[in-house]
Amino acid sequence: MAKSKPNIVFIITDHQAFYGHDREGEYDYKWENYERFAAEGLRFDRAYSVCPLCSPARSSMMTGVYPSSHGIIMNTEAEVFGNQSDLDSGQPLYSHYLSQAGYRNGYVGKWHCGRDRLPIDYGIEGWSLPDYGKIYMSDAYKSYAEERGLGDARAQIEYNINYPEWRGQEIVLHDPSPWKFMNGSGILAGPPEAHEEQFVAHLACEKLREFAADDQPFSLVVSLWGPHQPYYPSAEYADQVDPSAIPEYPSFRDDLAGRPFRHIFHREISHRSAQSFTEWSAWQEILARCYAQGHQTDAAVGDVLNTLDELALAEDTIVIWLADHGDAVASHGGLWDKSSTFIEEVARVPMAIRWPAGIQPGQRTDQLVSNMDATATMLDAAGVAVPDYMHSRSVLPLCREEENADWSDELVCEHMGHSHDFPQRIILHDRYKYVFSLHDMNELYDLQDDPFEMNNLVQDPQYADLIGDLRGRLAQHIEASSMRNQRMKRTFLIALEHGV
Repeated sequence: MAKSKPNIVFIITDHQAFYGHDREGEYDYKWENYERFAAEGLRFDRAYSVCPLCSPARSSMMTGVYPSSHGIIMNTEAEVFGNQSDLDSGQPLYSHYLSQAGYRNGYVGKWHCGRDRLPIDYGIEGWSLPDYGKIYMSDAYKSYAEERGLGDARAQIEYNINYPEWRGQEIVLHDPSPWKFMNGSGILAGPPEAHEEQFVAHLACEKLREFAADDQPFSLVVSLWGPHQPYYPSAEYADQVDPSAIPEYPSFRDDLAGRPFRHIFHREISHRSAQSFTEWSAWQEILARCYAQGHQTDAAVGDVLNTLDELALAEDTIVIWLADHGDAVASHGGLWDKSSTFIEEVARVPMAIRWPAGIQPGQRTDQLVSNMDATATMLDAAGVAVPDYMHSRSVLPLCREEENADWSDELVCEHMGHSHDFPQRIILHDRYKYVFSLHDMNELYDLQDDPFEMNNLVQDPQYADLIGDLRGRLAQHIEASSMRNQRMKRTFLIALEHGV
């Protein structure tokens, strides 16, 4: 029986330094495979993370609803009141609807949508790990490494915020806590095949070959751990990036004046980066490893795309490629990680979609979209009606340039903080971004005139009417939302009404 529905491949990169790092005429940092892929379909120039944190964003991409609705509002390991460590057992994922439409569903790579339940518990084939996942300690990676004579995963440490004494040492990456290695950089020992990205790509390609032997349409999520820090690229990729050629990031000298306290807390206290690395020369070395790891992640995805070609699947396979969120590295005075901010570096994500049989190549759009929109897009591609309860929107009408696409001119995103409680709601409209916070200073930026957000306009009286309009739009969105925490919902609405 021939397949009557397109196959679906959903590629998720993790914590990708994207916004502001490729600056035309100043520095060229492009992902070769992503650029080729995006040119073959539709590229979204204004794509955002629905919540710039791993677990909430990923859970929204799996369910099609906002974090405040599915309950995972921070990372699953965060012991914070109101945060769930797993999705509810009755919460359907995208795979539930694709299975009903006759799809075989696969998932390989990072999960981070729960401590106890994995994709296999939702009837999805493949391989993953609970929580963030200790990939180099997993049995699957150890078997992969043993078959190739790779030995234990080891890294030559160059920088580590929490353990500066590790500098110059070679460390075996087998500690039960992955967080020890998190905020640092260096070089992974061994050939590129030893890297976690190539391991995940290998699993994905094997799954594609298995699916190709079946007449049943399939979906496959390929979820990379990279280029999330620690930045440990293989030497082959590290050698391709010259640290001295990396120009100073435009907001590196930001003193954070006129910004919320949480920005200062993150830089000065949470990760101590301002105390550790104040000179641009140190950040050049760190960014060089970050960029090299990005190129290595891009190469891993390239292997997956090449396998689709080899198996003659590419023509009628819809592929969505995006990131769960961005990376604050080196921005705004020298930040690590992502914290509780909604700066463009953390919030903006790459996003593109390709379907040779259904989408014209060479398209671009500046419509506001979020990575949560991938959920409805997958269902729409499979001919499944998107359930009314979902907040996700299919982007296929934009791909087809349909006149009746009726796309919203605003986008609302959520943030409840990283490991501390900082409730925020964000609205993007036209050229402006407004960040409303319950416990801190609010923010307004003109992203057209101030793309690196150096001037918070929230106190400027000439923007009072605009702020009032954006607050009203936010209130309407929250009033109509399906937030689980009704007390939080009322608090947001009261604060917005009274100008808090």
